[in-house]
Formats: sequence, structure tokens, C-alpha cells
Amino acid sequence: MRLPNLVRAATGVLLATSLSGCAPSDASAPPQPAATFAAPYATDEEALAAAEEAYTEYTRVSDQILHDGGADAERLAEVAVGSFLEESLVELREFESNGYRATGEVVSSDFVLQRYSPKTGPLELISVYLCSDVSAVEIFDSSGISLVANERDDLATMQVAFTFNNERRQLLVSDQQLWASGTC
Repeated sequence: MRLPNLVRAATGVLLATSLSGCAPSDASAPPQPAATFAAPYATDEEALAAAEEAYTEYTRVSDQILHDGGADAERLAEVAVGSFLEESLVELREFESNGYRATGEVVSSDFVLQRYSPKTGPLELISVYLCSDVSAVEIFDSSGISLVANERDDLATMQVAFTFNNERRQLLVSDQQLWASGTC
């Protein structure tokens, strides 16, 4: 493997300085490397169970924000992270500014582990497929008129990625994509 020129040059300067005796004699010891990421789940089954629990909490918080008309959308930061969180907050603020309100709850089932990457660090640690059922969810405008189309697909297969927050020791939703609409 070839090292980038900057890395090779920096290594060469460091080596030349050390060998020529130009390094200060009172130089402190190099900093110890930061603790490496330790995978939080010992098995795929544990990872899947944690993902199911985390997604259930995500839908609970999301449903509550929608029931509240999008108010206090920042609560989503308890269960989501990154650009997914930021994009969701924009949508929830628009929901609130339009005066929309939702009723009912999303029901998720049939969780299948797509990937568990315990050695790659906390980013996108777990990815799952799941069935999302929105048949009980209604969205109303400020006049109380339903915005749900009659031809809405109530079932959808979703692909959901999770990031592990090491400080909170918690999985957070970091992405959600529609995989297939109308079927689970």
C-alpha cells in the first residue's frame, strides 16, 4: 500500500529530526491512543433486538411529535442523528407551520438484520429491513380535512440504518429509505 506524499514527508521529517538529536530532551511522552470502538453487541441476534427496540422508540417519539402538530420537533434528537435528523427536523417544522396534525401510530414488524458491522466503528453499525404499517395513521390539515390519499400504500418495506452513540450507549436512527411500497 502506498502512503500519501504528505504522510511520507511528515514521517521522513519526524525520523530525520529524531535521528539528528534535534528533538528536545524534555519532550513529553506521545499521547496514548484514544480507546478504540468496542462493539456493543456480541451476536447478530443481540444487534437485531437492539435495533428493533431503538426503532420502536423512534416511531413512538415521531408519532408523538406528529400528534402534537410538529411542535418541539427537537425531541427527535433523542432517537435520531446526523443528516437524517436534520432533514427530519426541516420536514417536521414545515408540518407544524402548515398547521397539520396526525392521529394513529405507525406499527413496525418483521425486522430482518441486513448488516451488523461490529468492527467498523459506530457509524452505520446496524442496518435492518422492516415492515412499516401506517394504516392507522391519519394526517389532517388545519381545517380538519384528511390529507391521506385513498390510494395510499399502507404497508412498506423500509431499510433503516443505525449509529451507536458511545456516550449514551444507545442506537440512533441515522437513515431510513423506502425499499418496497405496498408489500412487506
